[in-house]
Amino acid sequence: MTPLFDETHYLATYPDVADAVRRGDFASGQDHFLRFGQHEGREPTPPHFSIESLLASPATDQLFLELTSRCNLRCVYCAVSQPTYRGIDLRLDAFDAFLEQMKSRSVRLVTLNGHGESTMVKEWAVIADRLADDGFRLHLTTNLAKRLEASEISALSRFEMILVSIDTIDPDLLACLRRGLKLETLLENVELIQRFSAAHGRRPEIAISCTVGDLSAPGIGDLVDAMLARGITTFRFGDLAEYAPIQSTLRMRHVSALAEPELAVVRERFCAAIGRIEAAGAASQTDSSLVALLLGNRALAGTEERSTKIGDKAVHSSNLEKRQTRDCLDPWRLAFVQADASVRPCCFFEEKLGTLEEQPLGEIVEGEAFRQLRREIATGELRANCRSCSGRPAVDVDVFARKLQKHLQAAGR
Repeated sequence: MTPLFDETHYLATYPDVADAVRRGDFASGQDHFLRFGQHEGREPTPPHFSIESLLASPATDQLFLELTSRCNLRCVYCAVSQPTYRGIDLRLDAFDAFLEQMKSRSVRLVTLNGHGESTMVKEWAVIADRLADDGFRLHLTTNLAKRLEASEISALSRFEMILVSIDTIDPDLLACLRRGLKLETLLENVELIQRFSAAHGRRPEIAISCTVGDLSAPGIGDLVDAMLARGITTFRFGDLAEYAPIQSTLRMRHVSALAEPELAVVRERFCAAIGRIEAAGAASQTDSSLVALLLGNRALAGTEERSTKIGDKAVHSSNLEKRQTRDCLDPWRLAFVQADASVRPCCFFEEKLGTLEEQPLGEIVEGEAFRQLRREIATGELRANCRSCSGRPAVDVDVFARKLQKHLQAAGR
């Protein structure tokens, strides 16, 4: 390393160069920089910045809104099925004031999502229409378990994305895993939304969210094929967090619980399913822990037990090396408002960082609790919630800092 060139930084920042050096195409990273990199705008040294300069959040791009934590299903692996779980509805008596708070934070996208099912709230479609009328882009995560009314289908046609939770196309297994759900009802609702939207010149993207476990993983290929045939072009594969088993129900374990021969078959089928998604011009997103286990054929970091107010749960994550952090801009970009009015950075984070009952949204996301979380991610000194996250991959701290700087610059800071 010289004052004008940092070999370690350059190779870590530009993996294509690192690959070329390993192949012998270049003698070193510096060799590449002198011949090509400097002309391509690649940076030879880490950015110079203070951590404190990276902790502000100029805007909240996306807000997750949990209208209710009640649910009409009792999925065997979900927190809602735990005996201590109690669902509540978000108080909406100050909704107009909250809309103004969202606008002051430059929120553009509102996602109705949480532990509960938004469509259980009596006036949910009215709320959705109000948000759409005010110019917010809308996403929804839903189980589509109930038969939708005409007003609900109309409201759904105004959404940009509808993420439908379904783990298998096998109707019997689905009924056992997602207790209370009938496959025929879900598919009928999908068809009704598609038909109504087409008739009114609207194009909500209907996507699929699949929780991957030892019972659902073997049939993912069939699920993908069935949904591609119905015009679904976006798939999300989420890792399973294990709570205590529910008595007298089928138990789904983490996919890593499969014996190696079975796991090898699942890997082959999963890779083939991803291949068919790509061949169809569709898109997929897979939690980083599943990428490591099913696509990368790598071992996970292990299991970490988390204690929550609902009960203990086991989470699986990919390894973090020295000087790495999670590739996560969520505490800068997002806010998750739960049904109890608490505010968190994402739906997997266990700690509340403020409450709307005591402070407005802007004061919370610019407060010290959010800033401390950003500080930990920026430095790689992660708390348990983030260290064991399955949703965000590992990244070098310096690489993340560059990404964060670009985000803050684009946000107008």
